[in-house]
Amino acid sequence: MAAENPKSESASAAAWHKAQPFVNGCAAASAALMFVQPADVFKMRYQLGSKLSVGRLGLKIFEQEGLRGLYKGLDAGLARQCTYGMTRLGVFRTLTDRAKKRRMRKHKGEEGAEGDAQLPFWEKGACALAAGAVGAVVGNPADLAVVRLTADSSLPSHLRKNYKGVADCLVRTVRGEGIKGLWRGSAMTITRCMAVNLGQLASADQARDLMENFGARKGGAVSIFGGSVVGGFVGAVFSMPFDYVKSQVQSMQPDKMGKLPYRSALDCARKTMRRHGPTRFYAGFGPYFFRQAPHTIITLCLLAQLTNMQDAFERRQREAEDATSGTRK
Repeated sequence: MAAENPKSESASAAAWHKAQPFVNGCAAASAALMFVQPADVFKMRYQLGSKLSVGRLGLKIFEQEGLRGLYKGLDAGLARQCTYGMTRLGVFRTLTDRAKKRRMRKHKGEEGAEGDAQLPFWEKGACALAAGAVGAVVGNPADLAVVRLTADSSLPSHLRKNYKGVADCLVRTVRGEGIKGLWRGSAMTITRCMAVNLGQLASADQARDLMENFGARKGGAVSIFGGSVVGGFVGAVFSMPFDYVKSQVQSMQPDKMGKLPYRSALDCARKTMRRHGPTRFYAGFGPYFFRQAPHTIITLCLLAQLTNMQDAFERRQREAEDATSGTRK
């Protein structure tokens, strides 16, 4: 039996190591979505103008659409997490890991060099902004489908598109608006995602580092959970105005004359400010926050657990290989 090529094994291991942050990000974000999808449906309905209380809105959705109404657009949401979520989390972790390695090499041998592995907030913020921009470009088509699938059921019956699912929504969008239609509102999506990442990931990492500096166990439950709560709140505050405008732009329909209500995201923001004031941008903040915070907490906790498990597995593999190599010698 032919011996396996060590170079091939090494290349495969290196490729898997690079892919890990993206695989873990996709798995963690998708699992978290299953818990928070109903809150996301509530948030979208409020942003589209619902005046009902949370209880009455939930009852209305259940009466009209059944339990499936609370998971409307789940397939698009999962597609979004496997594109946008995977990319933003994977790119952020890849960039921060590389930045930490550069700092450790730069300060190697210096007193306190170990502490230099913690990045300053500005560097975490730069990584978060870059990851958010890349993730938004990759995930915009799925994000568009999420908004349209959720908004469709709240329209009068004669205005509904009655999409069959995410694939049907995307195909009909391309047919009606061209391939560019998949990136409608992408400028606002990119801006929003950069704000989310800055507020969520950079803040969560910074809060976790501060907790560990004040005595919390490194990589422990306290620092991970505490950092995630901070990231969830700051991310919600940063991103809510962008999210509101994005939802309005992506779900708008032309009137009888074929004219759209907004020319652009900036036009939407300007008209909203003039007609309703700044508080309108935070319409539905309660459901939005209670969706953002649990999703952030679950995502980051799962992400940390998956990373720790894989690191432990790789460590055992290296130890076994070293032991085997020593025995052969």
